[in-house]
Amino acid sequence: MQHRCKIAVITVRGRDSFTEEQARRLEAVADVTFSAAQGPLSADELVSRLDGMDYAGLTPRSVPVIDGSWLSRLPRLKGIAVFATGVDHIDMEWLHRHGVAVSRLPDYSTESVAEHAIGLMLTMSRRIHLSQDRVRGRVPAGTSVLGWELRGRTLGLVGLGRIGSRVAELARAFGMRVLGCDPRRCPEGVIRVEMDELLVSSDVVSLHLPASWQGGALIGRKELTAMKRGATLINVSRVTLVDPEAVVEAIDAGQLRGYAVDDYFPLMGKDERADRQIAEGRILQTGHTAWYSEEAIRRGHDTWIDNLCGFATGHPRNLVQREEGKELYR
Repeated sequence: MQHRCKIAVITVRGRDSFTEEQARRLEAVADVTFSAAQGPLSADELVSRLDGMDYAGLTPRSVPVIDGSWLSRLPRLKGIAVFATGVDHIDMEWLHRHGVAVSRLPDYSTESVAEHAIGLMLTMSRRIHLSQDRVRGRVPAGTSVLGWELRGRTLGLVGLGRIGSRVAELARAFGMRVLGCDPRRCPEGVIRVEMDELLVSSDVVSLHLPASWQGGALIGRKELTAMKRGATLINVSRVTLVDPEAVVEAIDAGQLRGYAVDDYFPLMGKDERADRQIAEGRILQTGHTAWYSEEAIRRGHDTWIDNLCGFATGHPRNLVQREEGKELYR
């Protein structure tokens, strides 16, 4: 009898996270152990659940960091399928060096994140969140909610992959002029420019590129100073791409009109100026919910199961590759 590989899948609700068809599809090709985790697991608990497994299905919620600190204790593990598009929480160099393959979800949330980015632009431009706060009495009744229109404004997209390209398409439907900075691609209707020109020319700058493992900020004091005065910054990628202290300084100086990030602003509750700017609606946080839609969850689980079945049957899919030290996706 052919050996059936062993797979452990950790989600918030265990097997109940999947439809019956999805779960059975994976169980037909491997011996599967489903388990639940509501939050980050300790290294010892993680090793205990994955001991003796050939492959694992993991989410950033239960395993926020994937590196050799615990993987070194699982010599049998040959591959990990992550429920994520970005892999900045993974030490890919360590995994490639030790022969552990990684598969990801390349486009399950493209539409949701792109629409969320447009939603953040509309919220910041029309002061929707501040209007809600004023109606509910959270800010003084005289607080100004004067907005501005997207039509005729210039949007600068840093990164023109699946999400950035879709944002460009949606923004053009609003009548925006779209600039893009990406060394590898430039969709129709987007004007390709260098980063310096994008920053100085854009009314809205939107980030659509992956962060790197333990990488630094892409947007700091130098970049914010170079931006068009009164511009708005949108970040639906990773919070680490932007220096939070530089953002607070730029907003206070009037250089930056506002900042919307699909995460929690790192200085919330730690810096009086940041808290004031949040209260004023200058900083908007959406707690990493851009991906969270019914359609994205359905597509994501389908692709995740496909990736795990690919490992089990010897036909891996959506692997993260490396070339000249840079992460490439296929």
